[in-house]
Amino acid sequence: MIGTIARTATAAATALLGTLVLAASADALDDCPDQPGSRVVDSATGAFESVAFDSKGRLFYTRSGQGKLMMIARKGAKPKTILDGIDGPGGIVFRRNGNVLVGYGDTIAQAGDGEADPQAGLIEVDPKTRRSHVFVHGLQMANGVTRGPGGQIFASTDFGTGVDRVLGGAVELGWAPLDSSNGMVVDRAKKHLFVNQTFTPAPTIARIPLSDPASPLAWFTAPEEAGAFLDGLTRDRNGDLYAAANGTGAVWRVTGRTEGCVLWQGQPFPSGPSDVAFGRGKGRFPKGSLFVTTFAGTLLQLPHVR
Repeated sequence: MIGTIARTATAAATALLGTLVLAASADALDDCPDQPGSRVVDSATGAFESVAFDSKGRLFYTRSGQGKLMMIARKGAKPKTILDGIDGPGGIVFRRNGNVLVGYGDTIAQAGDGEADPQAGLIEVDPKTRRSHVFVHGLQMANGVTRGPGGQIFASTDFGTGVDRVLGGAVELGWAPLDSSNGMVVDRAKKHLFVNQTFTPAPTIARIPLSDPASPLAWFTAPEEAGAFLDGLTRDRNGDLYAAANGTGAVWRVTGRTEGCVLWQGQPFPSGPSDVAFGRGKGRFPKGSLFVTTFAGTLLQLPHVR
């Protein structure tokens, strides 16, 4: 029964995607007063899915069209393949030992049965030796992945229901009941998880109390006609949120429950932005620059964003 429901939800989301792509309009949000330029850091054939920086300032991203986890050690260095052959690369987070956790199973086919047959997981990779192993299996999709307090790891599924949690190596499916979850980030106070919702009628960023995951709140909702397909999500040190709206090809800045604007405008779906992450200052990737992956197969730098 659960599998039937998940397949029905997947079919509905796919139908909604097709409808909105045909009817996609420009972002209904106003432009932000500061509009950064952009420069290409890397490009390749096939979509790019996610981007993240480790504590050393190294830039990691996934070429999902090629099944690769890539690394750029410092600004100006050539991209290196850290792991190849990933089946549906998803989100990226880091362990305290410096290793990378990258999601796998981030495809519609693998996520279609939801909690009835969770086929996704996280692979742990040592960037130095490139040795890897499955860190955890049994997630619904591992699309967006982020860390929380106390060793928690959260994983999303935009073609299903629920945010999954990993704690102590154990998977808790459907830790929070939220439809079509995608990019995620924990707030500065480590009390709430902000989550993009992709295939909701109106583009929505939800807020989930970490102490009460059964009570998610629609925290920011954009006009329904925006057709945004919210994907990756991050925040700056002030707590402002930055969302990849791949349907309209934009990056949004959200500064409050009713305050959002278009920071950057690129190409709409199927070439729109998939994820966003700020540089760490180390490795000469500036803290003020926002890095963006796109489904067109590009990694971009937006300078002087914060």
